[in-house]
Amino acid sequence: MQNKQIIGLLVHNHPGVLLRVTSLFTRRGFNIDSLTVSPAGIDGYSRMTIRMNGDDREVEQFINQMLKIVDVKKAEVLPEDSSVASELILVKISSAGDTQNDILAVTSAYHASIVNIGASSLTFRASGSPAQIDKLIGELAPYGIMEMARTGIAALDGGDICLSDR
Repeated sequence: MQNKQIIGLLVHNHPGVLLRVTSLFTRRGFNIDSLTVSPAGIDGYSRMTIRMNGDDREVEQFINQMLKIVDVKKAEVLPEDSSVASELILVKISSAGDTQNDILAVTSAYHASIVNIGASSLTFRASGSPAQIDKLIGELAPYGIMEMARTGIAALDGGDICLSDR
């Protein structure tokens, strides 16, 4: 069964690493749903967080292939039930007519904040788990999503365990 899985990578921080990682997706026919890269807090390393569609076998194959890349120090699945994951969205909604109060009710339920008010649009910022962001988009869609941008997922193991410890 295909499902969205989150992969954490600890990689050397130098030019060309992102290309080597993403070209593996192309060669193997994997699809990236989300990809974020940031400093890892360890000198010389970056952290990549990848959300991909795949069954357990495909994800295991992906991780095994990642570990063959010299610049990849660690690669692991971050289980949804024991990890902390969040992403940010900016979404511009059409607010023509009498829909503004309804839109505000929906966005307040997700703790979204208004970041811009146009003549016929409202732009909101919200953060939460990918599932929460998906639900917010679903509830806002009937009002007319004019534009949106999602940052991609950031995720860490829950508890005291760190990717660099393994």
